[in-house]
Amino acid sequence: MKYVTLISIILILLSSVFLGCVKAPVGTPTPTATPTPTETVEPTVVPTTPSPTPTPAPMPRVQAVYKFYVHDIDGFYRVRALNTTQIPKYTNLTLRINAGDKVIWESESEDYTITIVSEQGLWDNTSAKLRWDAQQFSYTFTQPGTYGIYVKEFPKIRHQKIIVMP
Repeated sequence: MKYVTLISIILILLSSVFLGCVKAPVGTPTPTATPTPTETVEPTVVPTTPSPTPTPAPMPRVQAVYKFYVHDIDGFYRVRALNTTQIPKYTNLTLRINAGDKVIWESESEDYTITIVSEQGLWDNTSAKLRWDAQQFSYTFTQPGTYGIYVKEFPKIRHQKIIVMP
């Protein structure tokens, strides 16, 4: 037990010697900043007069082009839309189009001249005379209405009707 006391005394002496060897901090300690509450500012509402939203300009409509194939026996037997993917509704020899659309008539008669005539006199019949196969005549319908079209050389072939919408 004598050794235990001696060892305890030695340990206490050594501890006190080493505790005094710690360096003091250099400079003055900096206090930790504590956040100060800030005042919340509410925005002031200022009444304004609403400015009108500009209306976008309408997209220009693309002129549709329709091609009719005309035969001396079958008459106006087929129509095709050339610049659109929509299939034209051509029932009972009647086609509905919009103002500004163009219609082309193409002859598929190898033996006869075909003259496309407007019942309303929209064009000169000499310019609409198709003398050979694959010859074409075209007209752009600008005014709304219902127009009758027929083949001059074959008046018994059913007449075609084109309805132009505004």
